[in-house]
Amino acid sequence: MNESYDAILAQLQAEKAKNSDLNGLDSTSKTSIWLGIFKVVAWVFYNFSLAAILHLQEIRDLIANQKVFNLRRYRSEALRFQYGFDLVDETDQFKPTYTDNGSEVIATDEQINNSKIIKYAACSRVIDNGRAKIVVKIAPEDLNEIFPNDVMVAFVKYIEEISPAGDHITVLNYKPDMLKFAFKIKVDPLVLNASGMAILTATYPVQIAIENFLKNLPFDGQLSTQKLEAAILAVDGVEDLTTLSMESKWIDPAVNGYGLYQPIAMSVIPASGRFEIEDFNGLTYIS
Repeated sequence: MNESYDAILAQLQAEKAKNSDLNGLDSTSKTSIWLGIFKVVAWVFYNFSLAAILHLQEIRDLIANQKVFNLRRYRSEALRFQYGFDLVDETDQFKPTYTDNGSEVIATDEQINNSKIIKYAACSRVIDNGRAKIVVKIAPEDLNEIFPNDVMVAFVKYIEEISPAGDHITVLNYKPDMLKFAFKIKVDPLVLNASGMAILTATYPVQIAIENFLKNLPFDGQLSTQKLEAAILAVDGVEDLTTLSMESKWIDPAVNGYGLYQPIAMSVIPASGRFEIEDFNGLTYIS
């Protein structure tokens, strides 16, 4: 119910008019007893509806702000991390101050923004040896880089302090997955030469299209071979293509580095959350 006081009063008067037993209440005076009663009742209904609306909004706010940990919450908490700042005791909120030469200093907005060094985060739930765990992938602004050990020690401590007891959490701070491919591309010789260079601009549009395709993938997004092929086919001067191979490799803790390349049959989600192209040697152009 979300009606004005006048609308409620009008409804009461309309219902009275429908009831022949109330025809005797025919005074048109603004001070008539029956009209006064209707005004009081309308006022009660109107204020009750306002209270109900406020209560409903409070419930919605509580639901929206509830601190139940789910995958979305873990991601937002990762992005909220402030390197160099401590948490307020017994809370999950960062202190607005820091210590400088023994004195408490209020941090500036710039210092707070600069401390939020995690720019990309993704969370998933996996089953490992029959045990559920939360995997948190993080990356800095430069997606080709990783966080140094000091940052990781601080971040893991932060996650341990704010997460519920019993959650098993693994943080991945991996270098990008390496992507290797081989395409045979049929080109229009009026537009692209035998090395794939655009005759008019002296650029390499297929390479640019592949790089842009990967840049536009969301962090921890799925790489589809069919969609990558479509991005290449959309390049001016490309007439057709054959995919000879698509492979990727990622950091394998068991070998303390990258593992072996594995074929991509249809699609793949990068273990690190993003891809890096090994090289473009696998592009072959034919007229």
